[in-house]
Parts: sequence; structure tokens; C-alpha cells
Amino acid sequence: MNPETLKHTLTIAKYPIALTGAGISVASGLPTFDISWNDIPARKILSREYYYKYPKQFYDFYREILRWNNVQPNAAQRVLAKYGVTIITQNIDGLHQKAGSTEVIELHGNLRQLICEKCNNKYPSEKSTQEVVPVCSCGHNLKPDIILFGDQIYYWEKAKKVAEKCDLLLVIGTSLQVTPANILPTIVRRNNGKVIVINKECENLFNKLL
Repeated sequence: MNPETLKHTLTIAKYPIALTGAGISVASGLPTFDISWNDIPARKILSREYYYKYPKQFYDFYREILRWNNVQPNAAQRVLAKYGVTIITQNIDGLHQKAGSTEVIELHGNLRQLICEKCNNKYPSEKSTQEVVPVCSCGHNLKPDIILFGDQIYYWEKAKKVAEKCDLLLVIGTSLQVTPANILPTIVRRNNGKVIVINKECENLFNKLL
């Protein structure tokens, strides 16, 4: 798809949404989760089993990815904000909000806060930089407000409702291999919406729209 065609499509769409994955943030300098830390695959660390069994090591890795808070949004995220596209994202980096998007459904949580699974108290993520394993006032260990492997995703019903009424879905930076997010294009097509997949040449395409 060329930039002018995409621009026209975004302009005429009544309710465009974007489903984004890790690939959209690569242009901002962030990796996908196909990485390792101390020779341990990130996907293994970001699991409920690892979090409960090795909380100190888990938080050592978490403090590394907290550095993502210093990263700036790229052209793709800024263009989506510019056109007022509603975002459904699998990312935890908060770059869509930094770019100016106001409607963001974070299926996998975020890096902004920690939560207590016992009493539901919430704390800013900076607390994890002050304690080896951050603890709630109730005495229970805090968990980052991100979806770990083995968790149920957030806001799925809301995401489905958004997909049911959209007339244009942009799939950006995701291979659609993770369920249930990969069901969303089917929902859109079933309701006569258009689906456009933008993975290759993503950065060049959106740079031309700014």
C-alpha cells in the first residue's frame, strides 16, 4: 500500500482501529520478546511460574525493561494518534499514549504500575527501583501490571466490542500468532469491515504520512 492510499483510507473511515504488536515499536529502538537475559529467554522470565518461583530474578529483568519508559514514539504511533485511530495493543511500552492517542486498549497491561493481587492496591512502577522485590502495605509481593504467560488478557470484551463496530482495522507490527488477539480481524471482516496488514516497510510508510 502506498502512503496516499493509506491516507485516503484513514480519512474516509468512520471508525478506524489499529491492532498493534511489538513490531510497531522496533523503530523506536525496542526489541521484540524474542530476546534473552542472562541466557534465559524473556518469554520464560515473563511467566507466572517464573515470577512466583524467582521473584528477585524476575524483578532484575523487569527493571531492565523499565528503561523502555525513556523511549520516544515513532512515526507509525504518531500517525495513528494524528488520525484519531482507536488502538488495541499487545504492547506494554505506553508509546501510543506518548504519541497522543487517547483511546488505547492495553490487552497485555503496562509498565506504569504495580498491583497487589491480594488487596488490589496499585503503586507506580518506580517502587520496583526502591525495593529488591516490592511489597504492598498489606505485606503481599507486588506484581507488575503486565500480562504474564499463563495470565488472562485484559479488556478482551471491550476489544471485541470495538472490533464489532469498526469499518477499518489496521494490523501493524504483529504476526497474528497470539490468541485471542488474532481473532479480531475475523470479527471485523464478519461485520463487513476492511482489514489491512502493515508489517513490512512499516517505518517507511508511516514516515511519509507525517
